[in-house]
Order: sequence, then structure tokens, then C-alpha cells
Amino acid sequence: MQKKILIIGNDINAISLAKLLANKHDVFITPASDFLKEFATCLDIREDNISEILEFVLETGIDMTIPVSELTLKTDIVEIFTRNNLNIFAPNFNAANLALDKAYAKKVLYKLRIPTPRFGIFEKQNMVLDYIKNLKNPFVIKSSDSNSSVVFNSYNQAKNYVDFNYIDKNKKIIIEDYVYGTPFSFYVITDGYKAIPIGSSLNYKHKLEGDGGQLTSGMGACSPNYKLSFEQEEFLMNSVIYPTLDFLEIEGNPYLGILGLNCIVDNDGNIVVLGYYPFVQNLDAYSILEMIQDDLYNLFDSCVIGVFSDEVDNINLKDKFSSTLVLHCNNKENIENIIEGIDLLEDDTFYAYTPRIRKNKYLEYEAINGEVLFISTSASSVTSAVKKLYNEAENINFKGKYLRKDICKLNIS
Repeated sequence: MQKKILIIGNDINAISLAKLLANKHDVFITPASDFLKEFATCLDIREDNISEILEFVLETGIDMTIPVSELTLKTDIVEIFTRNNLNIFAPNFNAANLALDKAYAKKVLYKLRIPTPRFGIFEKQNMVLDYIKNLKNPFVIKSSDSNSSVVFNSYNQAKNYVDFNYIDKNKKIIIEDYVYGTPFSFYVITDGYKAIPIGSSLNYKHKLEGDGGQLTSGMGACSPNYKLSFEQEEFLMNSVIYPTLDFLEIEGNPYLGILGLNCIVDNDGNIVVLGYYPFVQNLDAYSILEMIQDDLYNLFDSCVIGVFSDEVDNINLKDKFSSTLVLHCNNKENIENIIEGIDLLEDDTFYAYTPRIRKNKYLEYEAINGEVLFISTSASSVTSAVKKLYNEAENINFKGKYLRKDICKLNIS
């Protein structure tokens, strides 16, 4: 039966969810973007305007609201919707804060004795500089409320960065050891008590081939993470996911929604956890969600109405591999830069423009400096999926196109 679903957010993870749900359901989404209008009903409501969102849901008869936007998760939308007997698939603010507040996440990981890199949390610049003077290189600096992080190899580089970026004395700064190894993500769906894995992803976050250059939010990924063993998945469930859910329940904030782990397998084969995701991150979103054979609405609804723990024993996943690539633009010149070749992509190739991309007066999408486009392909093997991915990427052209060419170690000449 077709349902009315409201998705809040317009980033790649929201687009991925909307595209998949739109195959069976009537999807509304806010805030609007030119690309979203092609397959969903768009609204012009701010992500943090909860009263207007509530009014729309009540007037339209929305069956379920899914806040994907972190800005929305930082509000009291879940509490307000629950009081109004409205179905909403998301953790409340206190539960989501585990993923939204990086400093809080590090403290929880430490408290629960979950392996995580050595770290320090500071609010004053001089304390940061004193701490990094004695650190072995390299180390990572990030703020508590941001998903970005920067790797440094010297005190002087770090000092200039801290002086320039952390003028706000109240901003929490996290310093942690850089861990050499293989980054990956791991996701579960949970009602706060029971959790079932929905997939993993091998992530490529450095900007340059061979994991060189600075960290980014993601340059490419392969799903599932074929390097992750059954024993390691058991460790993640029993030693990370369930201790975390138990902790939140004891605190009175059971986590309902999709919970992700940001992890690394170090060079000794040990798993360390860097933090949490409040939903599927952009890099993984389509690959992870598209692998789920069950109707996503029914899965989410089982959590919301309280039957997930009793009625859902497993989630059916497709027996195939998916790969994702992020196309960037390194052309800073303010000139016409039309994106061409989208019409050459195969029908089963997923693509999505980042929210910053806009149409020109001729209704053509133009590339701007930075992230431009996400594309994902799937096949019966990793090799086939990645080969198809790069073939599709060749079809897309714009000035200054940049992409990593070593996703899953596939060498492209």
C-alpha cells in the first residue's frame, strides 16, 4: 500500500533514501533542490522550522517523517511528533547527540572501553597547543560539531590551523592519534533494544590515490566491506553496538533509527572506533540502502510502532556488491562549466548532484568547485561493480573533473 513519506534533508543520503522510497511510495522532501524535484514533491520549509513541518504533516496526512538532516536532529522534533502521535523514524535529540557531538562520542567510547584512538578534548587554544607539542606525528584535529577533520605532521602546521580556525573559545576541539589502516563503516537498524546489521562499507577518505593528501568526507566506497570477517562483525555487534545501545537505554534515551560506526582496522588487524553516524553517511547511503530487499518503510515502521524486537528476526540483503565514486571539480575559474554525459549512464546507475549544484537559465546543471556528483553501480562481484563504476564515470565530463582512480585497488590508466 502506497504511503505518504516526508524526508527532511537534501544531501546525498536524503536523496538516496528518497529515490528508493519513491519506487513504491509518495515522497515529499524539504528543503527543495532542483535535482530533488525530478522525482519527489519538494517543499520550501527550513530544516529547523519544526512548527511549519508539523503543520504540513498534520494537514497532508503524512504516514511517516524521516529526519535525515543533522540540523533537524539537533531540534526537539522527535519529542514534538511523539506527543502528537505522529510516526517519526529518528533518534531523539539526546540519543542522536551521541553521533552529533564528537566530543561526547569520544567520552562514551572511553567509558564503555570500546577501542578508540588516544584523544584529548579542549576548549582553549593554548591548551590545544600545549597538548600537541608532545604528540608523535601524525595527529588529527577536529571540532566537536563538525564532520571534517585534518591530519597534521608538524606542530607548526597545526598551530597555524588552530590559530586561524578556532578563534571561538567555546568550541570544543578534539585531538586524536592518527591510526594507519583501512577505514570502514558499519550500520544497523535498531528500535533502541534490538539491532540488526544492514551493511558495511570500505571507505576511501583521503583525497589522493594511495591514501595521500588530506582527509575528506569521502572519495569512494565499496559495499559490503569484503575485508571484514565474520568474527569482526560479531565484535562490532557484541562489543560496540549493544554496549552503546544499553548505555543509551540506561540513560533514558533509547536510540531508534539507523546507527552507524566510523571505524578503522589498523595494521595489526585490530578494530578501533572513531565515532558514530546518526544515519547512513553520504558516501555509503545509496549502496547500503539499495542492498536492503525488504520494503524500507515497513522496516522503519516496525521500529516506530514497537514490533521490531518481536517480529523482525533478520533483514534480507541482496547478494551483490556496490561501489560509489565522488566526482570533484578543481576548476576555480568563474566560467560556464556544464556537466555533460548524464544521459549516457545506464538505467540502473544511481547518480545524484550535491545540494550546491544548481541549474543555469538554460536548465543545465553546472559544476562548481568542490564536490559535484555521486555515482553508484552494483554487480555480482567487486571487480565488476568497480569496473562498471569507472566506465560510467568516463561518460561524465566537466572542466576540472577530478576523481580517485584506485577505489578497491582497480588500476585505471
